[in-house]
Amino acid sequence: MLVKRILLAAAMALVVPAALHAQTQTIDGISNMRRAALSPIYAGNEVKGYVMFTRGDKADRKNDNYLLDLYDQDLTKVSSITIQKPAGYTLLKNTFNGSAFAFYFANGKDQTLEIETYDTSLKKLGSKVIGDLSGGDKRMLAAQAMSADPAGNGMMGMNLIPVPGLGFVRNGYTGAMAKGYTLAIYDDKLNMHWRITSDEKSKQYESLSITEAADKYLLGMMMRRDGLMSHKFNFSMVALDAKTGKKLLDMPVETSPTEQLSLSSFTFDPSTREFVAVGEYYKLDDKPMVNKSQGFFVKRFSEAGKVVSAKNYGWHNEVAALMPAEAKASQEDNYVNFNHAVVKGADGRMYIVAEQFKIVGDGLGIAMKALGGGTSVSKGKIANLLVFELDPQAKLSNVKFFPKTVTNAEIPPGAGLMGSSLLGMIMKAQGDFDYQFLQKDDANTQFNVVYLNFDKEKGEAAKGYIGGIGFGNSGKYTTDKIELNAGPTYSYLYPAKPGYVMVTDYYKKKKQLGMKLLKMNI
Repeated sequence: MLVKRILLAAAMALVVPAALHAQTQTIDGISNMRRAALSPIYAGNEVKGYVMFTRGDKADRKNDNYLLDLYDQDLTKVSSITIQKPAGYTLLKNTFNGSAFAFYFANGKDQTLEIETYDTSLKKLGSKVIGDLSGGDKRMLAAQAMSADPAGNGMMGMNLIPVPGLGFVRNGYTGAMAKGYTLAIYDDKLNMHWRITSDEKSKQYESLSITEAADKYLLGMMMRRDGLMSHKFNFSMVALDAKTGKKLLDMPVETSPTEQLSLSSFTFDPSTREFVAVGEYYKLDDKPMVNKSQGFFVKRFSEAGKVVSAKNYGWHNEVAALMPAEAKASQEDNYVNFNHAVVKGADGRMYIVAEQFKIVGDGLGIAMKALGGGTSVSKGKIANLLVFELDPQAKLSNVKFFPKTVTNAEIPPGAGLMGSSLLGMIMKAQGDFDYQFLQKDDANTQFNVVYLNFDKEKGEAAKGYIGGIGFGNSGKYTTDKIELNAGPTYSYLYPAKPGYVMVTDYYKKKKQLGMKLLKMNI
């Protein structure tokens, strides 16, 4: 069975000379550790510390102890408090909005949600219990509880999004079968400022995923379908006024009469005051994930929702002229790209960081299906990383290719019939991609991508590495690797201060958590 990629391995440790110089912390008495338990603290674009919420030893038969620790950028502990919670709590999200920390829990016993907020000195600001959950909410929570990591993910499940200067946005679902959506925003003391919900009279199923708080907007993607069992999704780009919740933009990206577009990312460019949509385009009668895409597109919209520019970049013309020879084989092998990050440098250049994936038949799944099992007959394959570079005039000027080991990913039954956009989002939500995060400096002159290359098909003894790619105004691309081998029960990667990555290693038998900063030369 494939181990979810959200766990760096079912056992990894770092064994390189760089580790000898890393700042470290070791914490004993930790009964469980999830990725969502630790959150970086940012000042601008730079990491200045971490807040960690972990489960310690039991307080008594009915209550658990939780440790709330604050660390600086060098992993020196700044402050710490102990909080008691009844048994049965699950941490869904730990996040920071620039002024307050928020911890989002699911109370399995009472079937409620709970949010607690603290200031930067760990003084409690507010607490809110959310009851009367819909059937759709409970279905999503049940699915999250079965996940390797139950954190909300921006596409499905219960999530809490930080909104700098305003508070936190919480999503929810309406109806017994999650037919519609709800959004509510709370300030740092958890006073609710506004709440919106989808139209109950609508015949369509609607799901709104908030993906980013940018400038004065909440950005997201709306997925609509005609019925519960429908696999045909229509995607729209959505922008809300963060202060009021008013919907300012709800525009389908697939507006071309001659081709179909598959959206994979939607963001806001504050330098031009434009919304930016990126994805791949197909012939009008093609089927994404069955037929090969024709290339990728970049569309820009004004704040009023009008198209400012739209440009296609074909695989066989613009891209082929710049793509390295070793990259063309995978491109011809029916891989499509999932865009993880779209960033713009201070010099006006735009970079699109993408990872290749495709869907293939799963022999074991087909056999199990024939025997009456509910297994998916398809599986995902994750391949290489690419960086597409556009000059200030939006001309494709560079394509960089970074090969990785091809690994498999499980997909839910029926997902093989879905389009590439939704499949990529599902695989991202499951933690299947190797891409981990992108860091940038405050001047937008340097960007660093961190990813994982690890062959999980070979078991616990398999070796891999943490990879880094650096690029920016210098015009140069640099890379570095940190080797991995067997060790802890599981590990996670986090952004860190400039020039470093932060790794946590959890040892279940010893109830011990290790934290370390590792130098990455990119």
